[in-house]
Amino acid sequence: MKSSKRTTRKKTTARRKSKSATTSKSVATKRVAPFIPSTIEVERLRTEIKPFTLHYFTRLNSTNDRAIEMRRDNKLYAPAIVLTPAQMAGRGRGTNKWWSRRGVLTITFAMPIDEQVPPNFVPLMAGLAVRDSVASMLPGHDIQLKWPNDIYIDGKKLAGLLCERTDKVDLIGLGLNVNFRNNQVPDELQHNIVSMSATANSDFNMTDVIVVITRCLQLMFRHQNEMTFAQLLRRYDEHHALIGRKIIVGEIGSESPIMGKCEGLDSSGRLLVRDRKVLHRIIAGHVRLAE
Repeated sequence: MKSSKRTTRKKTTARRKSKSATTSKSVATKRVAPFIPSTIEVERLRTEIKPFTLHYFTRLNSTNDRAIEMRRDNKLYAPAIVLTPAQMAGRGRGTNKWWSRRGVLTITFAMPIDEQVPPNFVPLMAGLAVRDSVASMLPGHDIQLKWPNDIYIDGKKLAGLLCERTDKVDLIGLGLNVNFRNNQVPDELQHNIVSMSATANSDFNMTDVIVVITRCLQLMFRHQNEMTFAQLLRRYDEHHALIGRKIIVGEIGSESPIMGKCEGLDSSGRLLVRDRKVLHRIIAGHVRLAE
């Protein structure tokens, strides 16, 4: 009998251990990994950006280049988004390159072309829409536009746009510094660029940021016929970082730069630069402050 009791106790103990192990295992499987703000919630994004179609890639050289390839191969139809969290060789205007790391939004929007909108107006419209969306997420901060395609906070670059009209679509490439701190930036860029998280001292949900920008762009391009070009240009100049500043412009195709005071934009969206008595109208070029 004593032997039988011992056997029964052993079995009971074993069952308890087994039950305990099963419970621990069950709890372990329910643990959820901590949410990382820069993570893109792809399935939620697909739903919230409709009618845009999302083309998501884990890694790309350039979202604009991939959009051009897809359009050429009849795999991209506007409105659509080409998105990657890891852009390896982003392009800027001309020969410029775009620095990127985790926490930088790299995305291209494909918009239906409107033949009535000149190509040089697209970056102005897109820049204003992105500027307005960022301002809504960073209340109390002065978000400015730097002609033709940059967005600045306190003299530092927050975002850049690359707009290209190709095969009956307008491509709006955007690089936006969302989540990183200054000590994560290369030394040569630390005094030139800034992020949303460093400005707000708080990280942003990357999916929410994409949704806000998409909706602002959609509204801008959907209602473009309700706003005259003059109204658009006035709104742009309200946030134009260059007005009244002494600048140097290197015109594309010209060897001699122009230095003068910026007077805003003319009715065609060209940059006005007064060099003594001469008023130059610049349609494209690289701009830097002379001061």
